[in-house]
Amino acid sequence: MRTGRQQWASAPVFLLVLLMALAGPPVATAAEPSLSGNFLPAVLAGSEPHRQALVGLIRGKPGLPAWVRNMVSRDRYVALASKRVEIEGKSMQLFAACQPGNCAASALRVLYSQDGKRAVLRIADVRLGTIVLGEPNPAELDVLAAD
Repeated sequence: MRTGRQQWASAPVFLLVLLMALAGPPVATAAEPSLSGNFLPAVLAGSEPHRQALVGLIRGKPGLPAWVRNMVSRDRYVALASKRVEIEGKSMQLFAACQPGNCAASALRVLYSQDGKRAVLRIADVRLGTIVLGEPNPAELDVLAAD
């Protein structure tokens, strides 16, 4: 027979086991990177596919704002957290960024495939106009152009 002290000592262990059982098994998608809540500078620094896709879009393209040309090597821009979007049955990652202190006049939206290997980009700049890179399909272009 257990004493009152022995029963009390086992209560936290029982509660922990109960909470773990109620939580269920780990979610299978935990191994997959989340497509929302990420920031572009961190993703570019930590994911070679994302970095290479963006470099491929902007390298050698004339007429881009300086902050966009330099965004791969310098994170001197304002970046919002990414959003997961569904386009034609595919999960994609949408990032928004802008020139510091000038967001209303120079901003971009970049859409990545789930694996980060493909990117399409839309830059909206008051002086330079709208620049679209990466040959987005109509559905992707709609997402890039949305506010």
